[in-house]
Amino acid sequence: MKNILFTGGTGYIGGPILSRLIERNDPNLNITALVRSAAKVEKINTLNLRLNVVPGSHSDATLVERLASEADVVFSLADCDDLPAAEAVLRGLKKRFEATGRKPVLIHMSGTGCLGDNAKGLFASYTIYNDINIAQIESLPATQPHRNVDLAIVQADTHGYAETYIVAPPGVYGTPHGILADAGVQNVTNAAFDSLISISFKRGAAGVIGEGKNITGHVDVTEVGDLVVLLYDTITANPALAGHGRNGYYFADNGDIEFVEITKVIEATVGPRRPLTQEELDEALPGRYNVQRFFGDNSRSRPERSRALGWRPIKTTEDFLAALRDQIENWKA
Repeated sequence: MKNILFTGGTGYIGGPILSRLIERNDPNLNITALVRSAAKVEKINTLNLRLNVVPGSHSDATLVERLASEADVVFSLADCDDLPAAEAVLRGLKKRFEATGRKPVLIHMSGTGCLGDNAKGLFASYTIYNDINIAQIESLPATQPHRNVDLAIVQADTHGYAETYIVAPPGVYGTPHGILADAGVQNVTNAAFDSLISISFKRGAAGVIGEGKNITGHVDVTEVGDLVVLLYDTITANPALAGHGRNGYYFADNGDIEFVEITKVIEATVGPRRPLTQEELDEALPGRYNVQRFFGDNSRSRPERSRALGWRPIKTTEDFLAALRDQIENWKA
């Protein structure tokens, strides 16, 4: 019996991943999900799934530490900027190692926001980060978005009490599917794009940071799930094929686009673009500094390590723009 813990398992990215493991109906998997919403807990319990649901928040350090100390594998799919939550997971995994002598596994969802350059939409960058170029990744300052959490996770691997893997997608789009989405107990839209569309409708003008010249990556949410499940299966079947720790970064992009092209899709429905003010961003996204950076940063990556595992995404930039148009239509409705 393998004990698996999910945090963020009912989120936009985490839901499809948790759904896939549930749908395997594997009697050798003992899956636990920490779920904050009482309504979601109640609904999930009516589905009679092969899933243990624990009510609570990933910010409850004592609870998270205890659950992680009982897990062989942790999928950390909640807030990638919550260092105390990550540290609670790591303390729990260290206890697991000390109790069993076996290294538990941590698969953590980060993001390519760590590659951002604070361009504020004023210029494009031709710097592209590669997930097999460790020196390039390690040159990133600890002050970059997500970076303090990523560094703590890599350090745990270096200290030898866990094997850690960091998956870093860019802007994620599309409609997730699976048993949790079908039951209405997971988020089904990207909050960042939702916020940008919402701001644009409210002001009657498409929102953009600066001139929108920055270049950002994109990937379909189902294809992010493909990568994470492939990584988990590889770790389970042949761990020597999957690098971990310093060698455990897995980028998940399948193309990039100048941000102004995203804005053009929005302005076709809402109205001509106009730069977003700091006040508008603060009102719509209080405390979400990294999401604001997402709108204006260059953030380009290539998933060579991910592709070496066998990951083969097929969705294109046109698929991304079509999904964005659908999301805008849903707002109009």
